[in-house]
Amino acid sequence: MQTLFIPDKIEINFMDAGNKPFRQESILVGIKTFANHKNDIDLSPFLTDKSGTVIITSQDIKNRFDNFVSYGLMDYSSLETAKPEIEIYAWGNKSLDQYINYWTKLLAGKKNLKQFEMWGDKLGKFQQEFAKIEIKEREELKIFETCFNRTTKFYNDIILVKEKWDKTNSELNYKVKLDAK
Repeated sequence: MQTLFIPDKIEINFMDAGNKPFRQESILVGIKTFANHKNDIDLSPFLTDKSGTVIITSQDIKNRFDNFVSYGLMDYSSLETAKPEIEIYAWGNKSLDQYINYWTKLLAGKKNLKQFEMWGDKLGKFQQEFAKIEIKEREELKIFETCFNRTTKFYNDIILVKEKWDKTNSELNYKVKLDAK
């Protein structure tokens, strides 16, 4: 059984319909892996810089994996046991709306941040840790709410790359087209 090999570095350069660099900041990109058993893993958010480039390191992927599975540890197996097929995609408005609605409702009921703002260091250790998690969740939600993808008319996710990561690679470079008109 083949398994997934995470590259040391991934560079994604966006191009426009005329095959010229699409210099757009904050294009939200995700990487989907496919599990051999248990559930698939979706790694996001990764954002373009001002030049329309996303650079993702293996450590970035591991950090996103740790964050993703922390919400359902028993539902996922390790990245290394996933199938070698991956999809790199740009988030569409349907997925963005679902994500934003879910997290907005979830965070509306949280109280740890409000308690932390009121009591600060006087809170117990666990309440402080929960408040830090909530701050991180709110910061991440803001990324999804303000990304460039929200201004497009892309209803569905756009698959930019389908590939096999079935051998060791130090660096992978992709040029992907995105017609934002």
